[in-house]
Amino acid sequence: MQQIQDILKKLFGHQQIDSDFDLMDNTTALLAKYAYLPIQELLDFKPEVTAEYQGILAELDVVNAEATAILLLKGLTAIQSGSIDAANYLQQAQGVQVTALGYSYLALHFFLQDEPEKVVEVCTNAIVDFPKEPYFYACRCILNRNLDDDEGAFYDYQVAKRLDFNYHSLLEWHEHLPYLEALKAEQLDIQELERCCRQTPNNIENLAKLALEYVHIYDYQQAIDLYSQGLTLSSDPAEWYVYRAAIYSKLTLYILALKDCNQALIIDKSCVSAYILRAKLHECLGKDKEALGDYEKAESINPDQSAIYEERASLFERLGKDEDAIVDYSKLIALMKDDFYPYVLRADVFERLGKQEEALLDYNRAIDLNPYYSDLYQYRAAIKESLGDRIGAEADLQKFEELDEE
Repeated sequence: MQQIQDILKKLFGHQQIDSDFDLMDNTTALLAKYAYLPIQELLDFKPEVTAEYQGILAELDVVNAEATAILLLKGLTAIQSGSIDAANYLQQAQGVQVTALGYSYLALHFFLQDEPEKVVEVCTNAIVDFPKEPYFYACRCILNRNLDDDEGAFYDYQVAKRLDFNYHSLLEWHEHLPYLEALKAEQLDIQELERCCRQTPNNIENLAKLALEYVHIYDYQQAIDLYSQGLTLSSDPAEWYVYRAAIYSKLTLYILALKDCNQALIIDKSCVSAYILRAKLHECLGKDKEALGDYEKAESINPDQSAIYEERASLFERLGKDEDAIVDYSKLIALMKDDFYPYVLRADVFERLGKQEEALLDYNRAIDLNPYYSDLYQYRAAIKESLGDRIGAEADLQKFEELDEE
């Protein structure tokens, strides 16, 4: 296996290589580290295949436990060198051991060969074997869009977004790619900020504003370039690493995002935003223990940072730790007493735990704070109905319908 490690380090030198490269362990993390979405604009992030690496592969024997990994690596080398042997290597690898990474490389090969129907077929097979991996739904969504299958693309978009919300940003970005120049031309603020940046190129404040405007129109690549420029100008580069990491995460480039968060924390060990974003990245990679550790560190540095409790409570809910989620939502409410939304979040958990009275109190408070949000009355009506208050439930439903019609 050390031989595999050496090859990975040569091919993926910009990334952290797992000490034990197990093709069946944490497929989400493996896809994030070693796979490529079928989007031409993202292939700029792929590694180079050197002659030295190709020579090492040529000498390898395909035997025993290393057979699948070696075949996959040979397949990836063939893809990047344009060899027609790529599909053969990858199909052999899948024949030895079906892996998510194998599916991803087959999809990449057929994408680069301009065979979208075959990419869809590969992704469909991958979804059968790995139904909880948003990566394959996103890939199939992208290809279905290109094939004008709007219904199929929308279905895949919804599933990918539900499994990992960052795929919402990725797929929205992909959908807007053909229109970026037109969107930019319509934005007077962008044109003015670009003019200011040309006149005073070292003005870090204008640079930050311009990057944010590009984020708003989904031009993430331009935003990344601007944040990279800001790193060289800012007196507080830690925050700029976090800014860039946030855009990498929107593109599901989690390894690059993690690298930036780590760099931010090397510069500033008390950078709470870096801990919070890194925690969210760990969640996306299925590393919940590491995520909780980062949230705990962020809380120890700044216990008044509300984002810590909202994000961690959401993780606790996903882990089935509803009582812990309530504790964090309560902390969030203490920090945001005049915001109705934390009460809604806590009420939902109370309701799931069968604590209807507590849920009712939270909905009451939420409505006091925001009496014009129609959905709150519908939520409270369901609670009142469960508590036997039919008259109150009917009144809330009537109020919901009145507001909904306005």
